Amino acid sequence: MRLFFLALCSALLTNYGAQSQTDTLANQTLASPYNFNWKKDLIASSMGGALLVGGIVVSNQLSPLTAAQLNSLDPFNINGLDRSATNNWSPASATASDVLLYSSFVLPGVLMLNKRMRKDFLVIGFMYAEVGMFTLGLTELTKGLSKRARPFVYNQSLDLEIRTTKDARQSFFSGHTSITAALCFTTAKIFSDYSDNSVHKALVWTGAAVLPIATASLRYAAGKHFPSDVIAGYFVGATIGYLVPWLHRRKPIVKGMTLAPYSNGRQEIGFYVNYRL
Repeated sequence: MRLFFLALCSALLTNYGAQSQTDTLANQTLASPYNFNWKKDLIASSMGGALLVGGIVVSNQLSPLTAAQLNSLDPFNINGLDRSATNNWSPASATASDVLLYSSFVLPGVLMLNKRMRKDFLVIGFMYAEVGMFTLGLTELTKGLSKRARPFVYNQSLDLEIRTTKDARQSFFSGHTSITAALCFTTAKIFSDYSDNSVHKALVWTGAAVLPIATASLRYAAGKHFPSDVIAGYFVGATIGYLVPWLHRRKPIVKGMTLAPYSNGRQEIGFYVNYRL
């Protein structure tokens, strides 16, 4: 975790120094790699907010398992991949996974060490907000609909009080993993869109991929999630975290001659020729 943050901070500060020198020599300001559209982003944010509210409402409707339902649970009814998690229980691992999750919350602030990114704080902030709402909303909605019991529920050595809570029925999919993956992949994608240094990109992407894996491993060891829970959480978070910045990317300007069909709506059809230097 420390190595990832150190690598990211070092890369940002190095890029900042190189960029400042380049800007001074060239006497120009580099364009933002992103487009910001108030209408589209407000619509997307509203959709994300609605999904989040809906997910929270659905997940709050869950009721704890009864003693009879607990007695009917059989680990051998679980697939072979997930069955190994039913014997796991580690509060220390759960605490460590919380630390990794909450540490990922500072990633947006770390990006602000870079001058170019600070200038684009509005669009970057909106992207992080959209990523957070869509990821958390989808996570909560899926948990509420699936009602899957966590692995520790199958552990009869634990107190009944621990196994009969609402949270004990929110196994699929892992929220810690999905949110950490979403924030890490968003950060790595944004960093890559601003940086031209392939070494720094490789380091940041490696950290972004490894951190959610570490979180997922701790959730598994804690008995909070099955392997399929953390795999699904990783996929969902990484996908949303990558796609949101990608969808905001500014379209490249095509240089040279372009040819496109043309019609003025009065049965006059032809071609439009444009040449850009």
